[in-house]
Amino acid sequence: MSDDFVSKSIKGILLNGINLSLESIEEEQHYIYKMLEYFEEETDFTSYLRKDKVLEIENSNYEIALEVYIVNSTLFMVPYTDNVFDIFTEILRFISRCHESIVRDFRGLEEFKIESIGKVNGIKNEKEEEESAEEPASDDDFEWI
Repeated sequence: MSDDFVSKSIKGILLNGINLSLESIEEEQHYIYKMLEYFEEETDFTSYLRKDKVLEIENSNYEIALEVYIVNSTLFMVPYTDNVFDIFTEILRFISRCHESIVRDFRGLEEFKIESIGKVNGIKNEKEEEESAEEPASDDDFEWI
């Protein structure tokens, strides 16, 4: 992978943001709160929440290095200093590790739960077939005799 590819990718993320597929302003706010918690608990970076919408993250020199906000389900990052790569990678790490669970917790739905691969593909697996074969026969099954 060339440096040019990486720098173009980072530039694309900074210009276009990251679509998080969030469904409401409340969900966007919840996501920012969870990111704040993550930065406080899991990183050495200090972060602050401004107006319940914007996350400001400081670098090791105690300067605001990066600002994070979500608009229309898209996460945007605004760098204020040149050295934001470590913060940028922490944000990507947060999204990759926590995104699905944050959305699931907020929505309270089980739409992400897959009970078995067979149900997704419409095919029964061997265990499901054995369970259905072991079901006791009812009296209605023997009426034809």
